[in-house]
Amino acid sequence: QLETWYQNNLSSYASKIDPNAGFCGDRISSTSSSSINNLGGTGANTTYYAGYIRLVTSKAPVLTCVNSNDLYTISSSTKGNKSLTYPIGLITADEISMAGGLWNGANPNFYLYNGQLYWTLTPYIFNNSPYVFYIYSNGTLAALNVSNATNLRPVINLKANTMITGKGTISNPYIVS
Repeated sequence: QLETWYQNNLSSYASKIDPNAGFCGDRISSTSSSSINNLGGTGANTTYYAGYIRLVTSKAPVLTCVNSNDLYTISSSTKGNKSLTYPIGLITADEISMAGGLWNGANPNFYLYNGQLYWTLTPYIFNNSPYVFYIYSNGTLAALNVSNATNLRPVINLKANTMITGKGTISNPYIVS
């Protein structure tokens, strides 16, 4: 299904997609909820991921991906793990936070708000089962157990020199030119 969707919706934009930008699934772990100690991920210990510490504890989102094994890129990329067939991923919780999404606070006024629940790529904690950051229908950045079904909003990364028109609103959407 992804191949069909890509061919129908993105193949004409292939030259405008940045193959090196990638999508960061930051899996840096810690047994501490306040700082990274590179422990966790084993046994019955609660594991906090770097996204938890950045967004819940420190309120300091970033756009970098520390571990190249966590940067999902396409096979022709010069960076990352080169594990994707198509240059499509999920937005990170850090990007949502920088756009105006608030941890445990509703914000229906930021541009990524659409009244729908949707996953991010950012792990939150593992406490007997995995939790991932997601956007709640009221615009709250929260965490949800991965056993729940919810929506996906695919994203792409455009090259810096790509021209875009529009304001990003429903009445005047962004258009890649």
